[in-house]
Order: sequence, then structure tokens, then C-alpha cells
Amino acid sequence: MIPPACHWQTGVANAHQRLRDRAPLVHCLTNQVTMNFVANTLLAAGASPAMTDHPDEAGELAGAADALLINLGTPGEASLTAMHRAALAAHAAGTPWVLDPVGAAALPLRRDVALTLRAQRPAVIRGNASEILALEDGETRGRGVDTRHRSEAGLAAAASLLDHADGIAISGEVDHLATTDDSGQPQRLRIAGGSAWQPRVTGTGCALGALIAAYLAVAESVMEAMLAAHLHVAAAAEQAERTAAGPGSFAVAWLDALDQVAPGSFTEERVTRLC
Repeated sequence: MIPPACHWQTGVANAHQRLRDRAPLVHCLTNQVTMNFVANTLLAAGASPAMTDHPDEAGELAGAADALLINLGTPGEASLTAMHRAALAAHAAGTPWVLDPVGAAALPLRRDVALTLRAQRPAVIRGNASEILALEDGETRGRGVDTRHRSEAGLAAAASLLDHADGIAISGEVDHLATTDDSGQPQRLRIAGGSAWQPRVTGTGCALGALIAAYLAVAESVMEAMLAAHLHVAAAAEQAERTAAGPGSFAVAWLDALDQVAPGSFTEERVTRLC
């Protein structure tokens, strides 16, 4: 169940504090273009990143880590092997993990890989609407790693994908989160906020997936983890935008803000419960 606003705010604040206190180890198999940015995001937020992508190490580390991110940003033969081994190990160890099917709507290989990895039951599938739709309907197409669809267009596909994951996070100008309660009833939230500069800095979406993984290690529920990560990112982006002069300075300011932002910024007006 999604708790009343006062309860989810307390839950998110508690998750944020536990993230700081525990510094969960997040194993990231992620986009080589954004690896440094993702690692710095986790450090700024209070988590501990591990960026090992060697196939002979990936399974062992995924089983020992507190959470795992698999991001299909720049797949190669070795990294794909590492992803499969990490997903298997995470599933076997009960390690919560996030699947970010970058480009699955544009390139069949990525979609096929995402569908294979999905069999290891990620806690969360995170992507833009085109990527979410592509995992449910192979005819959906995107433009490279960008989306052709508004985030709300992915909600019907998200309901179907909940047979394969515990939560679905759809990114866009407005973000949407989907999960089910203990009785199997759909639970959906819409998250507002953030900055228009986020899509102009490479790695912000990858970093969000990593932060969801970090919160999965400390939150009381999958919805609480997704909500905490999205609110943390949005509040930090708004704080960064107030001092930044452009995308470059925004990226640095955003990392600072991820460290500085307080849970009091994770306010009720950002969140809308959908029927």
C-alpha cells in the first residue's frame, strides 16, 4: 500500500538517513560514457559505488553487494557476459537490482538482452516511456536513447511489466512510478519537479537508476525506494538550477546539491497519487 502523505514523507526521510548511515555498496554495470558521473552521484548521495565490469568478478560482487544496477548503455561482449552473471548472482543472493534498458526501443539487440535479464526478476525496471513500452511491445520504437513518448504513455505497459519486476519507474518531464500492493492492486504515483537542464547533461538518467538501487538497499519497500530516489534527484536539480549558469555548471552544482539537500525538500506537492 502507498501510505498517506505524512507517512511516506517520514518513510522517505528515514530512508535518506539510512542511506547516509549505512553507505550501501552499489555494484554498477553501466554506461561507459557516464560511469564517472554515476559513481560521483552515488558518493554525493551517501552510497558507495563499485564499478567492476569484468565478467569473472561481476557475479561475485553482485552477490556480495547491497544492490546492483544493470544499465545497457554501451554493451560489449564482455560487459554483456558480466551483466548476465551479475543478474543471476543477484537473483540467487536476493540482492535487489535495477534494470535500465537504455536504447531498448531503438535497437533489437538491447531489447533482447533486456528481456533475457528480466527473467532474473529485477526489483525495479527504470527507463523512459519508449523503453518501457518496448519491453512490453516489441513494435515500439524510440530515437536512439531518447523517447518518442510522454511518460504517462508507459503506464499501461508498466502494469504488464509488473509481472516481471516489483516496480516500474518511467522518466520524462513528469515521472511515473508503478507497483502493486499486497493484494495485487495497482499503486501509481506521479512525481513533479526537477530541472530542464537534466536532459542536457549526459548521465542524469543513469545516475537516477543507480540511486534507486542505493535506496532499494535501505528502504522499507520498493515504492519507498523509487519515491525517495526521484524526490532526492528532483530537489537537488532544483537547488542546482538556482546557482548554475548552464549545463556544465549545473552538473557540478547537482552533485553538490545531492550531498546538501535535506529531506524537508521532498515535499507533498511533488507527488500525485493516480487512480
